[in-house]
Amino acid sequence: MLFWGGTFIAGRILAESVPPADAAFFRFAIATLTLAVLVRIVDGKITLPPKNQLLPLLLLGLTGVFGYNLCFFTGLKYIEAGRASLIIALNPLAITIGAVVFFSERLSVLQYCGLLISLIGAWFVISNGDPAVIFSGGFGLGEGAILGCVICWAAYSLIGRSVLKYISPLTAVFYSSLFGCLLLFLATLPNGTIINCVSYSGADWWSLLFLGFLGT
Repeated sequence: MLFWGGTFIAGRILAESVPPADAAFFRFAIATLTLAVLVRIVDGKITLPPKNQLLPLLLLGLTGVFGYNLCFFTGLKYIEAGRASLIIALNPLAITIGAVVFFSERLSVLQYCGLLISLIGAWFVISNGDPAVIFSGGFGLGEGAILGCVICWAAYSLIGRSVLKYISPLTAVFYSSLFGCLLLFLATLPNGTIINCVSYSGADWWSLLFLGFLGT
């Protein structure tokens, strides 16, 4: 909770001066290098994944790394870190709904009631306590981007179920991070990332290190 909660603070700091794609790329460049070391230590070597898992791993990188982080840093540019963290708390709800829709998981009547209560609670959180505001233009880009995080993370979690039948969790995380990092690098090219990074402040780099080593 300490590490994950800190990602919203670090992300908010970066959102003030670093483009979303750049912040996400450096975060996962650091994380991917760290994960490579961990895989080498824990598993003894870095093995190539089965060919039939390359597409699922690419989809993990596309959803949980590329899509999630572009939405994450974009959202934090427009709304407060605390508000973003409340909206992201919808992740378990979105995963549950996805499991029911795509995997035909069965829920009890009580669990369906819980989903309904959660949806109503989320509606109040996103609307700052005034549900009607969503219909009057009070739902902004920041809220929409953070909801995009929720959708991406639900997809990442559901896709990951099938991947973990064939490779270890640590290896799956490493390759999804690697693929996501490569996609993010392509997104940074229009921003001149390599050149602009020399102007980042100390707070920016500390935030990136926190995100890469601890939050990711």
